[in-house]
Amino acid sequence: MTLTASQAFAQTPYSTSSASRSIATGDGGELATPTGNELSAGVSSYTYNEPGTNSISIHGPKFVAEYTGTFWISKGSHWFGQAQARGLVGNTAYDGWCYPFVITPDSASPNGYALGVGDSSPCSESGDRDWYLEGRGLIGKDLIAHGWALSPYSGMGLRHLSNGIGGVPNYRTENYLYLPLGATMRMFVASNRPLSFTLEYDRLLHGWNTTRDSRLGGGDVPATPTTPAFTVDGFTDISFSQSSGWALRASAKVPVTRRWSVEPYYVYWNVKASPVNYETATFTVNNITVQQQLGAYEPDNNTSEFGVRLGFRF
Repeated sequence: MTLTASQAFAQTPYSTSSASRSIATGDGGELATPTGNELSAGVSSYTYNEPGTNSISIHGPKFVAEYTGTFWISKGSHWFGQAQARGLVGNTAYDGWCYPFVITPDSASPNGYALGVGDSSPCSESGDRDWYLEGRGLIGKDLIAHGWALSPYSGMGLRHLSNGIGGVPNYRTENYLYLPLGATMRMFVASNRPLSFTLEYDRLLHGWNTTRDSRLGGGDVPATPTTPAFTVDGFTDISFSQSSGWALRASAKVPVTRRWSVEPYYVYWNVKASPVNYETATFTVNNITVQQQLGAYEPDNNTSEFGVRLGFRF
């Protein structure tokens, strides 16, 4: 039994002492957070939802790319820093509802009418360009035990999202400033390469949203049995502020070689509705042009993203 155990240990690429030296030096193939650079690219499935009675969905496959640069802040005590940049791009389809513009009699209006929206009807479109960019700065610490390590981290993140709609690129943009709180757990697998799992919670600190209705232009609306024809001349842009929301991220990085890895991942965002804000609508009835304030808000929404990336360390 003693001889058998000795032979088994002799066949292991890393002895206990060499593994300890590897952890202390920060070299590759270790349990400590690896320093250096990593590029990854892959594909994902993206779905944005606004739940409710008249729910909408913006969805489609996308391409994803990510860069992570890791460096030691204090090598001896295993404090590290990370800079991350991530991008997602693709064409999406819209499934939801459309609302026609209507006018109703209003004695207080100079042209005798008020502008509003009518009953909703199902509608859809496809081929809208949709993308986002994300930048993060993180600080973490490795807590290394026998055979595994835990690396909690935190920092700051900024996410910029752009939605196109109706052939208008960059029609709607969102900027989310958030606080990430996460941890990565690493353990050796049979190949003596570290398999890692990451779980992260993000707290939305503030969101800035802008809808560029000025790019939609206007149009003529024909007369009905109860109202005359009218023209929608245009709208101003409108902005919203959001301060309540969170995200959850989970991933598993599987080493293929010393430099190559495969990483399935999942990201979920849940953001609460914004307060009501107002834009100016300009419309003309019977050759009399009027400007009117219309209220709107950014509704409750959630986003699910599931994908897989192939990474290369250098």
